Amino acid sequence: MAAPLLKKTITKLDLLSLRLFLTICEEKSIGRAAERECIAPSAVTKRVQELEYLFDVKLLYRSAKGTVPTPVGEALAEHARDIFRLVEGIRTDLSEFAEGVKGHVRVAAIPSALIGFAADDLHEFMVEHPQVNLDMREQTSTDVIHAVATGTVDIGIYATPPSIDLEVESHFYRRDELALLVPSNSPLATRSAVSFAELLEEDFIGVHENSSVMSQIRRAATGMGRQFTPRYQVQSNEVARSMVGAGFGVTLMPVGMTSARDPARIAMVPLSEDWARRELRICTRRGLPLPAPARLLLDFLLRQVEHHDLPRLELATRNGVLMPRVAALV
Repeated sequence: MAAPLLKKTITKLDLLSLRLFLTICEEKSIGRAAERECIAPSAVTKRVQELEYLFDVKLLYRSAKGTVPTPVGEALAEHARDIFRLVEGIRTDLSEFAEGVKGHVRVAAIPSALIGFAADDLHEFMVEHPQVNLDMREQTSTDVIHAVATGTVDIGIYATPPSIDLEVESHFYRRDELALLVPSNSPLATRSAVSFAELLEEDFIGVHENSSVMSQIRRAATGMGRQFTPRYQVQSNEVARSMVGAGFGVTLMPVGMTSARDPARIAMVPLSEDWARRELRICTRRGLPLPAPARLLLDFLLRQVEHHDLPRLELATRNGVLMPRVAALV
């Protein structure tokens, strides 16, 4: 490329436009890309048009089925990934020369991990390292893994069993257990455990249809040759707990998220299936060195595994009635 053309490209090309173009390629939709990057769809379209004008090529095919890159667009996407790998390497190298460790770390985690223990761990890290800022977001397990694989975040915390992207490396963090919340006057309230088959016969209150819990329930139902359709569908655990207390039905959620329940109206019962006992894992992008602040946080979180156990649901007898209690997992 002649020097004037190279100068023009350097002047006009910006990393944000390349990042938005890559997100479109990943999401196969300008609308979803705009939502993921928190920018107006019209602004995303304008950025892509500027790239097409700069290189004098067509980068995307648009149809009713979605938006996909042209052959030239695929070539640009590969070059863009190389550029972002280089930028990440620069960021990592320069952070090593900072006086002390400073900077920011992007973290994505599922709600049950944040409520159960991760929020405490992250706060303790910030107290020890006040020069490191944490950019935290709450996502489903699938979205956490995707965010790490695409470089949107540095560290993710998710629940098994979602499959791991080849771009992601995973580390054990904590154990987790799902518990059934039922109205205190339900016949299930005094049971030592409830089977999944019995759960399917109840009016179920689903929480966020794309959550890891709902995905596990659907997989388990499919494995039994059953179809799972919640009687009610809500977006938050708080609403689900309130509906259980009011007698609408039952719901399933991690033990760490049940502490806000009303024991006078809601009972907590273990689920007998092995898949109710999950692992919470930390993931990072494979083959890409973490910036110094992110590596510091990863090492800190992995050290917490040696010092803490996540609560496990057990039942104790009080005045002849089975009552839920929490014990340490071993």
